[in-house]
Amino acid sequence: MAVELRMLQMDQTMTKGKIGKWLVKEGDTVTQGQPLLEIETDKVVHEQESPTDGVIAQLLAEEGANVPVNALLAIIGAPGEEVARVEVDTAVEQQQEPEQEEPVQPAQPKVIPSMPTVVPKASPAARQLAEKLAIDLTEVKASGPGGRILESDVQRYIDLREPVPAPTETTRLKASPLARRLAKEHGVDLSAIAGSGPDGRVVRDDVLQQAASAAPETPVVETPALQQATEVIPMDGIREIIAERMTMSVQTNASVTLHTEVDATAFVELRGMLNDKLQAKEISLTYTDLLVKVVANALREHPRLNATLTEEGIHLLPEVNIGVAVALEDGLVVPVVPNADKERLSEISAQVRGFAERARSNQLTPGELQGGTFTITNLGNFGIDAFTPIINPPESAILGVGRILKKPVVHEDEIVVRSMLTLSLTFDHRVVDGAPAAQFLQTISNYIQDPYLLLV
Repeated sequence: MAVELRMLQMDQTMTKGKIGKWLVKEGDTVTQGQPLLEIETDKVVHEQESPTDGVIAQLLAEEGANVPVNALLAIIGAPGEEVARVEVDTAVEQQQEPEQEEPVQPAQPKVIPSMPTVVPKASPAARQLAEKLAIDLTEVKASGPGGRILESDVQRYIDLREPVPAPTETTRLKASPLARRLAKEHGVDLSAIAGSGPDGRVVRDDVLQQAASAAPETPVVETPALQQATEVIPMDGIREIIAERMTMSVQTNASVTLHTEVDATAFVELRGMLNDKLQAKEISLTYTDLLVKVVANALREHPRLNATLTEEGIHLLPEVNIGVAVALEDGLVVPVVPNADKERLSEISAQVRGFAERARSNQLTPGELQGGTFTITNLGNFGIDAFTPIINPPESAILGVGRILKKPVVHEDEIVVRSMLTLSLTFDHRVVDGAPAAQFLQTISNYIQDPYLLLV
């Protein structure tokens, strides 16, 4: 009996995955558990395995396609079984909610199902502009690589579709409202412009070109770098999904960021002492390892920061699962340390070190990327003091960690050199207010200033 292979949902925020590469072809014999294809998400490249033994009867998704969760990817039949081919469009339709079957009426004409809506390829900026102005992207002509719609394509569509003002006695000039607005801003005389739009209509690009030509020329010394062609990096795959999710986070969360500088002198000393003691066991604790434990303990005292917002309300999560951002060549992933508040430092260190190694070789499993309740992102190794991290949905807060820097400070009424650390907490103001968030950050600071509290 034929078995369907569908797009799996790797985590609760995943809505689609990109088909990176098929590892089999139609007619291949496969075994249960054998990797069939690579799926790219915003977090990881995952190999989806065969759910059964059999023969690949049909592949229904092309490499490079962005496929929704639960979409039909392939049909696997038993050896020798004749499997009817499925139309690709039918596979897309099967993602929708099944309708209630009605009794067949022989006398009625056959109803032909409508074709599924084709979602055009478009850059995140183009989609955002189109959604803002209620523009149907299927009506926009694409000029980007691979038929991708760019923001400039949407803007050009806006220029061309703007209604032409009716000619009057005082003005018979044809120009889009946007062109008129830009002409006013740049002090450009519309009557001096030959329009490139339909029927000689003046559009945005005409005004900008006129404004540029009217501006005083500045001599430019051409360098070899300017003579080289500009490289265009396509916004696709993991980069595109990260862009969409981060944009969604900024647009949907009421984000606020608090910064504080902490005296980390005792924190540095404790790490050095522990690593000296653990050297024989080949354990080397990083500052991130210690911070995972610090944050986990602080979340137990401030559960409002260990929460997620749904339509039902604010869910205070029972487990403290700390995500640790790991930078990759073109993006980042956030593997999760589960129950970090209950783990020993040595266990946390082993997990974080293993995450980093597997992340850079694309060997993280979907399970290691799921269930995070709070994220830590550390840019201290890159010489960054402070920054504004973006919340990782569906979490409600994220801690940004800067570098530890020795500097002169006032300590016990004396100016001395101390190791100082800047922390940046971004939180969703819909879930928690500023004062409780500040108290949470204060608790973290207290652990860093007196880290021996971690040992009790």
